[in-house]
Amino acid sequence: MEITTVVGIVIAVIIMLFGLRILFKKPANAAPSLDSELHVDTDSQQPVIPRHVRDQLQSTNEPSSIERVEPKLAESVVELTQDAKKAAAKTEHTEAKAPVVAETTDQVESKTDAAKDQTIQAEQTVAKDSAEHSVNANIEKAEISEFEDESSILDEHLHEQQRVDEESALSTAVEFIALNVYPERRVLSGEKTLKVLLKYGLRFGEMACFHRYSQDDSKLLFSVLQITDEGAAGFDLETLSTEQVKGLAFFLALPHSDVQNAFDTMDSLSRLIAREIDGTVYDQNNQEFTPQLREQWRHHAIDYRAGQTAEV
Repeated sequence: MEITTVVGIVIAVIIMLFGLRILFKKPANAAPSLDSELHVDTDSQQPVIPRHVRDQLQSTNEPSSIERVEPKLAESVVELTQDAKKAAAKTEHTEAKAPVVAETTDQVESKTDAAKDQTIQAEQTVAKDSAEHSVNANIEKAEISEFEDESSILDEHLHEQQRVDEESALSTAVEFIALNVYPERRVLSGEKTLKVLLKYGLRFGEMACFHRYSQDDSKLLFSVLQITDEGAAGFDLETLSTEQVKGLAFFLALPHSDVQNAFDTMDSLSRLIAREIDGTVYDQNNQEFTPQLREQWRHHAIDYRAGQTAEV
């Protein structure tokens, strides 16, 4: 659609609306008003009043006839009766509200009494608690009896104490039976030494030694030191992995309460470790530990135990 067509349609609509407004417009009142200008007769100098104005003036000056309405007694009675009914209805409504107000007052009083009861109960509870927590100076002291029952924690503590006591017995031993293990044609690395000792159940403990215990961990059987150029020495776990070990010294402290088991275990493990590191077992006199020497040292340990009266 072209712009000129749209403009034409808009103009036509505007013209139609203007024509409808003219058609439906209310015509103005053609009657002359009283406020219009008066014409004065030049001869008589009297105002000339048109007829329709005189008619309007006459209708304005005529007194309005107002009918007087006389009051009637019946209507007054009816009005009074209606007022009485309204007053009675208000009175009944007020009386109906009164119980509600009374009930509300009772509820408030009951709530107040309940709050007072709760306060009294709270005060009694506080007083009771303070009485319970007060210290009675006349209370009897309970006697503490010695613990005689079995306790796993106590047993474990005693077991650890026994182990420490037995390890401490190394420093107070009267005699030692020693077996030395030397690797063939080379030194033993510290890392290899640690792995072998742990493999055969030895544990690092007091006096920087590795110790071997019985199967139930109740007795210390024997201990192991490392051999250096200066002789037997303890282990330093922090530097052991970087050190070179020339040999291992197995020693059994005498007297011993289970010397036969301790000697046999030390003899067996020393030979197993010697086989593990391609080494040889020697006695404390640096003689190769042959079966004949084994029997001699074994009898020496057993005879030493039989000649002692005290046991570790």
